[in-house]
Amino acid sequence: MTKLGRIISTTIAVSVGLLVLLDSFLETGSGFFLILWASVMVAFALLLGMVNLFRTHLDKIRAKQNGWRYSLVLLLSFGLTFIIGLNGPDSEGGQAIFEYVLRPLESTFFALMAFFMASAAYRAFRIRDFESFLLVAFAIIVLLGQVPAGFYLWPDFPLVKEWVLRVPTMAGIRGILLGVALGTITTGLRVLMAVDRPYADIE
Repeated sequence: MTKLGRIISTTIAVSVGLLVLLDSFLETGSGFFLILWASVMVAFALLLGMVNLFRTHLDKIRAKQNGWRYSLVLLLSFGLTFIIGLNGPDSEGGQAIFEYVLRPLESTFFALMAFFMASAAYRAFRIRDFESFLLVAFAIIVLLGQVPAGFYLWPDFPLVKEWVLRVPTMAGIRGILLGVALGTITTGLRVLMAVDRPYADIE
């Protein structure tokens, strides 16, 4: 991108960002117009993405590249879902796709995820220092507080579990959210002040 192009793109980005930011305080309506315009552009981008998806997989099928059968299944599934979905998601066909295709796939995916989570938990719960000991201890407390066996071992396990989730866990979550919020504000200010220009880095 040329120097003039960087100046123009930076000016447009900063101006639009300031207009949307000021609209949050002054309610001029300009920010809503720009957000609506962005939504329309996102819809066109989604359409272009669909066209690119078809072209890429059609080329793969024509060239009989490795895994072209998966591309064929993808395009057939996409076309069939699109045709059935023309009647709306609440139609009989739309509900059938959800009940007999999406829901079983979702259940299968989460069933596979359980093994990965168990493997990750085994690696994470190896006690090496005091912090990992605390992690294991709180995990066992929460686990025993969730299952009926924990209540029979000690009736106060559910109460301790609730305290763990309500006090230390919530404190950690709030700290993470505060960090994310501060990082988002910092990134937004850097873009508005043209310190970071990711839109101008395209060659």
